[in-house]
Amino acid sequence: MPYYELWIDRSRREEIVAKLRELCEEVWEVYYNYDLIVKVSDESKLKMDGIVYYKRHYRC
Repeated sequence: MPYYELWIDRSRREEIVAKLRELCEEVWEVYYNYDLIVKVSDESKLKMDGIVYYKRHYRC
């Protein structure tokens, strides 16, 4: 399963992280150029309100 870097609406951070924890195998909160790294089986799960942008993590 691939990992994805996510940029989220930070005003709704808690709500979005809680929802992602239900949908994804792993959710890592990071403070780099993006907000989260998630491991998910189906990229379509990331097409939800509150996720501003996502891309596949370059090392995975």
